[in-house]
Amino acid sequence: MTISKKIIGWYAVVLVLLTLVTGVSFYALNQTQTTYDHFLNVDERLLEGANELRTVAFAQQTYVRGVLLFPELRRLHQTLLQANDRKFKQILAKMRLLLQTAEKHAEGLDFIKDFESLQEKLEQAEHEAVRLALEDKIEEATAYTINEFRPLSFALIDKAAQFHERKSRLLDKARVHLTERVRLFTWTLAAVSLFTILVGLGIGIHLSRTITRELRESIIQLSASSAEILATTTQVASGAAETAAAVSETTATVEEVKQTAQLASQKARHVSDSAQKASSVSQAGRRSADEAIQGMHRIQEQMGSIAESIVQLSEQSHAIGQIIATVNDLAEQSNLLAVNAAIEATRAGEQGKSFGVVAQEIRSLAEQSRQATSQVRTILGDIQKATNVAVLATEQGNKAVEAGVKQSAETDEAICLLSASINEAAQAATQIAASSQQQMVGMDQVVLAMNNIKQASEQNVTGTKQAEVAAQGLYEMGGRLSALVGGKAAR
Repeated sequence: MTISKKIIGWYAVVLVLLTLVTGVSFYALNQTQTTYDHFLNVDERLLEGANELRTVAFAQQTYVRGVLLFPELRRLHQTLLQANDRKFKQILAKMRLLLQTAEKHAEGLDFIKDFESLQEKLEQAEHEAVRLALEDKIEEATAYTINEFRPLSFALIDKAAQFHERKSRLLDKARVHLTERVRLFTWTLAAVSLFTILVGLGIGIHLSRTITRELRESIIQLSASSAEILATTTQVASGAAETAAAVSETTATVEEVKQTAQLASQKARHVSDSAQKASSVSQAGRRSADEAIQGMHRIQEQMGSIAESIVQLSEQSHAIGQIIATVNDLAEQSNLLAVNAAIEATRAGEQGKSFGVVAQEIRSLAEQSRQATSQVRTILGDIQKATNVAVLATEQGNKAVEAGVKQSAETDEAICLLSASINEAAQAATQIAASSQQQMVGMDQVVLAMNNIKQASEQNVTGTKQAEVAAQGLYEMGGRLSALVGGKAAR
């Protein structure tokens, strides 16, 4: 156990004893105060109540005699009797309340009950005597007062005197008991205080011897340890000087490594910039390939639309051919009809001339229709030939577009692969540049750390020399402390 813990432990013992003394003191004071308060608040007031009861009883006798002897003052004495009766009841109520609030007063409550019983009888006798006096039966009232009222009144007075005497004896005993308790508390407090003082002196002597013994042993160990520290400090001082020289050489080497790292970092940044440019070019090529593929897809869609339009044109040409054949048939039939009409007009003679003119016009129109039909058929044939040629050219163009789309897709895939490779190379170059930058920061930190170590080594050499001086002083101080406590330090 350490010295501080021992001091705290014994100090705690002394505090416990002081707390015990304080507790005993407070308990004694509390008991004394409680008993004294009981004397003042209960016993003294009960004695005052007993005296007041006797006073009221004597006053009651006086007022009754006044009613009997002084007819002109009967009303006054009657009023005083009533007030006296109320005061008697108030005194009894006060004494009952005091006895009920106090402890161990059952006998006192019996006295109160006897008082109340006597007061009730006395009040009845009083009323009877007053009644007789008011009826001017003075002799009967006087005889009743002497025979009935006065014995009850003196009995009540004697009862009050007995109660007062009994409470006085109890109060005297209680005072004697309180004096003995105070004396006992005083002796107990003195004994505990003396015991606490003796224990405190014993603890102080014991702590002094214990601390001195342990301090002597510690000083001996301090002297031996200081001698060892002095020798070790001397060795550390020489080692610190050698360490400072080695740190200086390491600092120069780290400075050269820092310059090499700077050159590598510059080259890494150049490679990273080139990789970023190549990545940008590959991205532009990829966008161009995507745009070419989209254009080929649009051309393919337009070629499909042209092919569909040409097929529809061919179908419409066939329909026009059928219409032309129908028109040719109509022309031949119109021509035949015109011939028949001309024959009929000739037969008709003079009446059919106008009809013959119409037939001639119809025949002329039929001939024109036949010629126009022939020309349309020729033109339609040329259109069908051109349409067939356009269909063939459209099919060949569609095939060429499909081949171009396929080649564009292959080209886009190749460019995507190339772009991914270039991006990976760019990221790798960026990471290399970042790593080189981090290495540069790390080298700066290493150079700073080596400079700090160099300064620390120089400070360590200085501190070691100071520690050597301090160890020498500690060794000398151990000798002086050993002389102070009466021991002998190890030399």
